[in-house]
Amino acid sequence: MKKRIRLSLQRLIGNLFGGVFSSYLNAPHGLELDELRQYQPGDDARSIDWKATAKTGKLHTRLKLVDKRVAIVFLVDRSLSEKFGSFVTTKEDVQTAVITLLVHAASETGNEIGFITFTDRIESYSRPGAGEKEALTRLRHILRKTPSGRGTDLRCAIAFANENAPRPALIFIMSDFLAPYNYERTLKTLSSLHEVVPIIISDRVERDVPDSKGILTMHDMETGVTKSVAVSTVAGKPAPYIALLRKLAIDHLAISTGEDEEVWIKKISEFFDRRIRRGVRRRR
Repeated sequence: MKKRIRLSLQRLIGNLFGGVFSSYLNAPHGLELDELRQYQPGDDARSIDWKATAKTGKLHTRLKLVDKRVAIVFLVDRSLSEKFGSFVTTKEDVQTAVITLLVHAASETGNEIGFITFTDRIESYSRPGAGEKEALTRLRHILRKTPSGRGTDLRCAIAFANENAPRPALIFIMSDFLAPYNYERTLKTLSSLHEVVPIIISDRVERDVPDSKGILTMHDMETGVTKSVAVSTVAGKPAPYIALLRKLAIDHLAISTGEDEEVWIKKISEFFDRRIRRGVRRRR
């Protein structure tokens, strides 16, 4: 499954940025075997697979994926709300595991990886660089560092990415999106310059409020404030960021702390596959 994610991610990158980089097409020389098919007029004779040809009695060619490299930037939410989890794992645990998986998948074929960590301010910026070992070392370093801020300011993080991320890039926004709703303009700009993939990591307790009467007491981990609200005012109401992502035509991936690793790995793989099948491509 993890190998499938790596291949799907590379196909996605080629599909998204095909108009910016050289064509992402089948070729006799490349990094990964994509398919084995019958010979067609115009195929390079060097790509003929003689074993398959002898076995079937018909000429077959081995086609591989052409090497594609692109800058990938992770916007990583380090606010205190990421430390919440009503199950065994916290949102921060799931976030770290997902980023590590994607770094493995992206860096094996030479993509440059960078990180922007944020709370209610920019905590750190690591410029995109090549190499899986280096990327994972930088990731461990920035995740061990205690953040200066407590809250979440997505507008600040997105604006910083607009100014500093190399263009075009594939940008993953890793957050629970529990933040002031003030970033529509900056997110619209980001999505016009780059390919943006929000990965929303949530917890069931935050998401599934029972549809009933009564008072709900909540404690905000970021501000330290405890307050009570009527359940009827929050139950069944869609999160504002979902409506915004739909408005801007930005696909997002939702992962929960209550899911095990196999579930969210499958979600990631299927998410990439769906985008590839739809033929999503960054057009300029």
